[in-house]
Amino acid sequence: MRKKILTLALATMMAVSFTACGGSSDTKKEETTTTEAKKEVTYQSILDDYSQKLKDATPGLVKEYKDEAKDHKGDVEKLAEISNDKVEELAKICNDGVEEMAELQLKNDDEYETYEDWAGKLQDVYQDEAKTITDAYMDSAK
Repeated sequence: MRKKILTLALATMMAVSFTACGGSSDTKKEETTTTEAKKEVTYQSILDDYSQKLKDATPGLVKEYKDEAKDHKGDVEKLAEISNDKVEELAKICNDGVEEMAELQLKNDDEYETYEDWAGKLQDVYQDEAKTITDAYMDSAK
């Protein structure tokens, strides 16, 4: 029982100390909230943001693939593994965007089909960019 009380007391003290240390964060939070309020989040803005993130990431991932593939010529399984790892990084970006769209759908109480249509558009961009990586794999696996 003493350990539980001591743990609770320490946790409370830590929470109070974190709150005390963040004195000017309220002003920063207000500024951030005001800035975010000015930028309306829509399905289109999420699609645009994440499409750009996917397009920006792809050339670097292709380069990484080619650099790593040099050491594994002729090992199709290893090349496929490297390719899949790079495609997975794009998938994470896409999934983040789809998640934001899902949150927007819930927030706006939109029809599921609306979310599904927009998420599909982002997944199309993902597939186009992933194809660039798989093309590099196909070229190196020959």
